[in-house]
Amino acid sequence: MPRARWCVLIDKLDFLVRFWELKARNASLGKPLDAREQIELLSLMQLVTGDLEVPAAGPMDRPHTALPAQLIGVGTILPVEIRCVNAAAVVVSCASQVPVGTDVILRATDAIRGAEYALPCNVVWVYKASPAIVALSVDGIPTRAIFAEIAQPCMTMPLALGKHERVID
Repeated sequence: MPRARWCVLIDKLDFLVRFWELKARNASLGKPLDAREQIELLSLMQLVTGDLEVPAAGPMDRPHTALPAQLIGVGTILPVEIRCVNAAAVVVSCASQVPVGTDVILRATDAIRGAEYALPCNVVWVYKASPAIVALSVDGIPTRAIFAEIAQPCMTMPLALGKHERVID
């Protein structure tokens, strides 16, 4: 699957993981934010202000930017497809229905960046269809783990050779 196909969705997910992390840590008493993190959270809140409502329950067309992921619950792992991400919810489609109120982990990976995202979520609503459409609210501190440092190849065209060669920065 080409990078351009899901880069918009994965970039938004990557951005929101930091927002959700700071928001959850700010809400908890165990690890308060330092001054720099408080400023960062306030800045992020200004950016997502128009994105704070859970989408209405109902059918959702499959966007060309849909991202494969896994929904991990008690005793089950379901393949899902992330269809929409905003500051209030992540909307996924899956073959099975998940009960409203269920606590799950949404796991997505970005092989290009070498990153894995794990989001503790709660099922907000389920639209019973084929596939089922499920809205998940992030409920806890999400994580982003880097599992590989991948060098980005750079393509150049030497004038003397007149052909492409691979150069690693």
